[in-house]
Amino acid sequence: MSRRGLIVLSIAAAVIATFGLTCRKNTNVESSQSVEERVTPIVENPTGVFYSDSYAFAGGGCSVTTINGRIPVVPVDGQNALKIEVTGSGGYWGVGIARRGWVRWYLDNYLPDGVMEFQVKGERGGERFRIGFADSDRDGQGPDFDRNAYVPVTKYVSITKEWQTVRIPISDFIAAEPKIELDDCQKVVLSKDGDAKPMIVYLRGIRFVTTSPEHPVPPIKINQLGYRPYMVKIAKISAPTRTFQIVDAKTGRIVLKGVTRKVAENDPVSGDNVWEADFTPVKTPGRYKLVADGVGESFVFEIRENVYDGLFRDAVRFYYLQRCGIALESKFAGPLAREACHLGDRKALTRDGEFVGDVSGGWHDAGDCNKYAAWVRYPLFMMLDIYDLRPKSFRDGQLNIPESGNGIPDLLDEAKWELDWLLKMQINSGPQAGLVYDRIHESAAPRGGKRPRLQEERRLLPPTHEATAVCASVWARAYRTFVNIPKFKNDANRYLAAAELAWRRLVSENARPEFLFIAAACLYDATGKDEYRKVTSELMDKVLGNDPKQAIERFIWEIWECAVITLALSKRDGSIREKARAFLKATVDKCVETWFKDAYSVPIWNSDHYCWSSNQIIGKRGYYAIMAYQFAPNPDYLRMAADTLHYLLGRNAVCYGMVTGYGTRTTEIYHSIYGRSAMAWLPTPPGFVPGGVNQWESRGISAYPAKNFRPDPNNWTLTEPAIYYNAPLVFLAGYFASLGDASWRP
Repeated sequence: MSRRGLIVLSIAAAVIATFGLTCRKNTNVESSQSVEERVTPIVENPTGVFYSDSYAFAGGGCSVTTINGRIPVVPVDGQNALKIEVTGSGGYWGVGIARRGWVRWYLDNYLPDGVMEFQVKGERGGERFRIGFADSDRDGQGPDFDRNAYVPVTKYVSITKEWQTVRIPISDFIAAEPKIELDDCQKVVLSKDGDAKPMIVYLRGIRFVTTSPEHPVPPIKINQLGYRPYMVKIAKISAPTRTFQIVDAKTGRIVLKGVTRKVAENDPVSGDNVWEADFTPVKTPGRYKLVADGVGESFVFEIRENVYDGLFRDAVRFYYLQRCGIALESKFAGPLAREACHLGDRKALTRDGEFVGDVSGGWHDAGDCNKYAAWVRYPLFMMLDIYDLRPKSFRDGQLNIPESGNGIPDLLDEAKWELDWLLKMQINSGPQAGLVYDRIHESAAPRGGKRPRLQEERRLLPPTHEATAVCASVWARAYRTFVNIPKFKNDANRYLAAAELAWRRLVSENARPEFLFIAAACLYDATGKDEYRKVTSELMDKVLGNDPKQAIERFIWEIWECAVITLALSKRDGSIREKARAFLKATVDKCVETWFKDAYSVPIWNSDHYCWSSNQIIGKRGYYAIMAYQFAPNPDYLRMAADTLHYLLGRNAVCYGMVTGYGTRTTEIYHSIYGRSAMAWLPTPPGFVPGGVNQWESRGISAYPAKNFRPDPNNWTLTEPAIYYNAPLVFLAGYFASLGDASWRP
């Protein structure tokens, strides 16, 4: 899989420049609101010498020119285009062109007025071919058979030596192949039309366009799991309504009547008019529904003290289910039990075939089973931070994992599983001592040969300063927590020794300032040593800058955010801590400012942030706020943080619960083991968080940034879970859950 981590703003900006965000209105639609144009781009402005997500085939005397089996990209009249060159005649040929990453796309709500649009130019003029699109039939319904819907291009245009824009109604493709699955599209396809003949044509700007209505979304958005009695409780309603009632779900008894408040008109992020219904006075435990006058009723939700306890448990157990290298026994995993996977990691090789040794253990990173040392900071920092905020709330036996019963809180046992794997990824001796291998990955191993499921060969990619610095920071952070637990003191000392070994290597190799900073900052917090204090102080201005407000956008994307939060809550007072607090507080204040204004109370100030991993991006802002609250106790920080949890549990513009198993209308996941993807074979576990709304890689579902989501278990840009996506949920659920202490009411 070619998916990796966060989409930085520079990439988002490039996509904006490439695709544009202009919206045309459909003036033929009778509606109280105009319908905006939606665009599903396939290939608009290709780059490089070939388009990687393409293929060609030919035979019978024909061939298609390719580079490394891919369609060439060439400059034509000042812009890049795909070059389709067919040689020979009398045979057959075909071309497939997918979105980047072979991301699925959807046309089931592009009717009646949707079109395929592209620009075409012939080398000589008069060229003929068929064009269309194909489904992937990976939805589990029927055989895995790709259907192709073709039409002849000559029906719509006579190709000349000049560029022409062609628009073909999607309905014409359906007429050609009525069984094509419009909710499961995978690629644009081309083939011969009649007898194959030599030709060269150029294509660019391939996309699908519509102003047809989008799929309707349930109008009442609410936390579909529920609320603790003391919490503020607000529903969002995207349809006109003046009054509402809260009714007992079992008896129908009205327990509260209220008046709504309009908070948004034509919200540009969601396209909605939005009203709020505040039912905070309802505190009696029970199961309820919100009934909005003239609109309908919400999904059932609960009010009870321990409503989030199970959520916390399942959010952490996600990591147990992601464990690599051991059997998941039925007494711990139930119906999700499986045999030990990836046993070859015990005798790992580098990409070049050099023997390293045992790197088994750790967590599978995401829906795939690869393991990345550089991407562990969120789960480990957030687990350790929530433990330190509420140490008495996390107990041995709480999670039903193999370590339960050892006298150590299960939460720390789970963190230790990953921390110990990271130790195996560090080089302990020789000229590279201290460095950490970046990852162990299938793509680094030679291809060929069939292996049993979950026993694929993986190999180690070379060590990197990023992985080394991240590991130094998490080991140092773990030392601070573990050193206070008698049974973990030896482990704490091992982590500190590994962190200091990594530090020395980073210094000797003159690593980049941000890598030196995160290692030094966490080592200073852990040890108080003057060496680390001086480097932290010297690099703070260089890495963060001098103005906290100017660093807000960088704060949410850069590698140093967790290190800054560690410094902000450090017991080592002084100018370093005060500066860290200023940077964290400035970011949280910006989140709160946006939260007040946003139609759905989401702390996103830039709609571009509805991108890859948006669930994590939103959830971690709740983490920021709670950590800032520890030194700046603003009640709005906690309310905003609670609303990020409510977002994940269904109070969002698409009205989907973003946590599997929690709510009525909930997401699916793209995973190679669990769920309903084409690869999975075990059930969907509860407590998994997918990436969420993504207006870039899955653009075209909606015209609005906050609504580009479908719970498609075969679309990895929307529904793939990851260890860093679940981390904010662990922290938020751990903070707001009672966990046996009803007096805990943040």
